Amino acid sequence: MSETGFVDLPDEFCTGSSIMPQKKNGDVFELARGKANIMLGYLLSVMEIQNTLISGYNRDSQLTKDPLIKGIDLFENTVKIMNLVAGGVKINAKKCKSACTPEVFATDYALDLVKNGMPFRDAYKKVANVIDELEEIEPVKNIKSKKHVGSTGNLRLSIPQNDAKKEYLWLKKEQQKWQSTVNNLLKSN
Repeated sequence: MSETGFVDLPDEFCTGSSIMPQKKNGDVFELARGKANIMLGYLLSVMEIQNTLISGYNRDSQLTKDPLIKGIDLFENTVKIMNLVAGGVKINAKKCKSACTPEVFATDYALDLVKNGMPFRDAYKKVANVIDELEEIEPVKNIKSKKHVGSTGNLRLSIPQNDAKKEYLWLKKEQQKWQSTVNNLLKSN
């Protein structure tokens, strides 16, 4: 976004501001967040309908079809849009790197002192007192050096990506089965 210059979003997925001509609003991300909550509403609808069922004839089960189909459509459309957006996002690596000034890594300095035996309270105070004198740290090297699960150097993004791909393929397969069943029913009439 132009306010910081770290990220540039594709124009076709942004709206302008009513007062600031230079501003690009990434509304698509806010809408995707809202769609996630709609999806939770569909899930809750299905769960609550099923929650009150007793054994025997359950005609009310048919009411789960509507939120299920809407949820599948919403998921598919949101993923398609987000793929298009993600493909057009441009990261200004130079600007991001230059923003990693020494004070950004103050915690790293304090934790290094702790690793060498200094109590954290003392390390915190020591780094706070010399914050303007901290040396530059190579940000990419620092980011990659973090190896615990979920850290910047080990986000493990391949796990949710693989899971999402499996779910998407399963969904496509189920849609094909559904379409085949509907086609067969239509032919028999």
